[in-house]
Amino acid sequence: MRRTLLVALVALAACDPTLPKAPPHTAIIPKVRSVPLQLCWVEYATDTAPGSYGLAGSSDELEWEITSSGLLIRHPSGHLLIDVGNSSHFADERGTSNFIPGLLQKFIQGSGTVLATAPEALRRVGEEPSLLSAIAISHIHADHAGGVIDLPRTPVILSPEELAFIARERDQGGFHVLEADAKAIVGRARPIRFTSTPYENFDRSADHFGDGSVVFVPLPGHTPGSIGTFVNRSPTERFFHVGDAVNTLEAIDKRRGKSIVLDVTDHDSAEADATAAKLSQLHAADPALKIIPAHDRKAWRLALGQPGTCR
Repeated sequence: MRRTLLVALVALAACDPTLPKAPPHTAIIPKVRSVPLQLCWVEYATDTAPGSYGLAGSSDELEWEITSSGLLIRHPSGHLLIDVGNSSHFADERGTSNFIPGLLQKFIQGSGTVLATAPEALRRVGEEPSLLSAIAISHIHADHAGGVIDLPRTPVILSPEELAFIARERDQGGFHVLEADAKAIVGRARPIRFTSTPYENFDRSADHFGDGSVVFVPLPGHTPGSIGTFVNRSPTERFFHVGDAVNTLEAIDKRRGKSIVLDVTDHDSAEADATAAKLSQLHAADPALKIIPAHDRKAWRLALGQPGTCR
């Protein structure tokens, strides 16, 4: 199966997969104060795939190092976890999915080597799970949101669009929303209140703590309500967790969308491509910003060092 897909990828590499440039956008320079934040990389699972699985067209990398990870933000006003990995009962919970979506969930969202559940990974960095103030999910896919089941009392922050998407899809047995995840989230969901406040090259944003340290922006396409999270420790030390808007830093550098293998994971491919082009535009304007695609282990290392460490 992998060999067949690899041959298809090589054939497609002859075509130019570069996305059109994002429309011009006035650069809105954020006001960033130095905030006493601590960031921790908590890792739930790892995997590998051919480099060309990570972006459309050919890749300069022989291998894509895949991670399923969370970003713990320790802020004076509360500790926030971005993404929680799979549920510890994922294999049973995907039994509510239809046959083909269930297979995709198994091989895309559930493959790899499990290292820790969300509570275990948190405790490894000295974080008591019950003391989290909130979980923010980049999107509803099980490998990002399923761990809310293992953290049963923590509020879940997500975009209003994603909450509406969950409501539409929760009983359909499709790829995007597992019924168990939907049930675990809905009762404790806290919708993000986006405002028409431009931020960088985004037209809407939400300042979570009100001090410019953690700012959410919409990144639609992979799912309707996917979000990105800016984390600002100082004017010169800034991070941007982009969920699955792109799979690798290389995709941002080359202005590429998903590979043919993983394009199926995008809810709206055209919108996802527009978002990917926007990330490339941002990277060109601010190359010092540390962008973290959720599954790119290389990007996590460049930004934060080693898994299980805090800085």
